[in-house]
Amino acid sequence: MTLPLSITTLIGQPILFSPGLPDSFASYRLQGAKPFYAQSESFGHLICQQIASAGYTAWISHFILSKPADFKITANVDDLLLHYTIKGSMHYVFDTTESIASEHHLNIVVSRRLKHVIRFKSAGVYAAINVHIPIVALQELKDSFPVISTFLEKTNSGHAVTLLDHNMVAHERLRNIVRDINERNLPSTAGEKYREQKTTELIIESLDMLSRYLTDNNGLSAADHERGERTEVHLLKHLHQPSPPTLRQLSKFAGTNEKKLEDIFKLRHGVTVYDFFQNARMSIIYRKLTESDIPLQDLADEFGYTDYSSFSYAVKKRFSYSPRELRRKNLA
Repeated sequence: MTLPLSITTLIGQPILFSPGLPDSFASYRLQGAKPFYAQSESFGHLICQQIASAGYTAWISHFILSKPADFKITANVDDLLLHYTIKGSMHYVFDTTESIASEHHLNIVVSRRLKHVIRFKSAGVYAAINVHIPIVALQELKDSFPVISTFLEKTNSGHAVTLLDHNMVAHERLRNIVRDINERNLPSTAGEKYREQKTTELIIESLDMLSRYLTDNNGLSAADHERGERTEVHLLKHLHQPSPPTLRQLSKFAGTNEKKLEDIFKLRHGVTVYDFFQNARMSIIYRKLTESDIPLQDLADEFGYTDYSSFSYAVKKRFSYSPRELRRKNLA
């Protein structure tokens, strides 16, 4: 079977696949896919159907188990493996750490010569989509999806990275793509092209989701940074007003709650939303005081101060000099 993984029992006995499917498992057949089948009294039946092979390899695996079983997975490549659990709960063991991947969990594994165990703790039917994405294909996508840089970094260092700890539950759009791949049956040739196209959509949608929601060292996701940047731009448009929009208004604009928005600003800039606004506002005032000859009263009016004394007090409180002293000091 042409897959980038080898599967053995826990004691190292290879699982040998044969092309095709027995008639008794015809209901599992996906039109346009290439099926492979393995059977053993020690575990039951395994079905792997290759659904894509254009630039990457993708397949749907069904584990039809008559008893609990462990399988040792070894990669034959140094690339990325995307795993989407369709049915059942699968337990992954990396080194000595065991994690669970339940239905609709999306997981990524990057490793040099990956080795791990998939554990099934009860008899039943389990299903998953796996996509092997070569590093060269990832390189072409890294400008579009920031999360790829993390994967490439881990691959270069020789360490495995998995998203199992992140509990990445797929959103509805991604679930619909998986449903189309797994359930929609078209005539053979059309089915093959359809699944190739849908698998590409699966990769793009997965990378987009991961780029938006994986967190950096500060605990912020790409989506958090996007909210922060949009809010910062919005705030900068209000610098000539004496006070910014309220935190409630800003959180609504950003599409999050007030506490989360404050956390985003503290982690991005080390200050509150209000302090970010005041810092930016006073920075512009300082530049105009020291780099222009705009009359001081006009500056006070431009930034919304009700009278000159309030403007002078605010400037002196921030810079320890009055507006006139700052300007004189700069000219000297």
